[in-house]
Amino acid sequence: MGSDELDQFDLLEQRVESLISLASSLREQNAALEKRVREGEERLQSLEREMKGCIGEREAVRERITGLLRKIEEYS
Repeated sequence: MGSDELDQFDLLEQRVESLISLASSLREQNAALEKRVREGEERLQSLEREMKGCIGEREAVRERITGLLRKIEEYS
């Protein structure tokens, strides 16, 4: 084997190691992004539940106010 062939193998080895390193880094980034997506989905679900609760409370308050206004009209 000549010097040129060894240089080519060295270059190939460097490129393979670089690709392996890149793939590993991308896997880590993907896992981190998947975690952020899951956390975002959980937060969204929590906010949706909270919003539904607020809507329910608002409707209950509206009904009570309507009832009070009717009582006031009855006494007027």
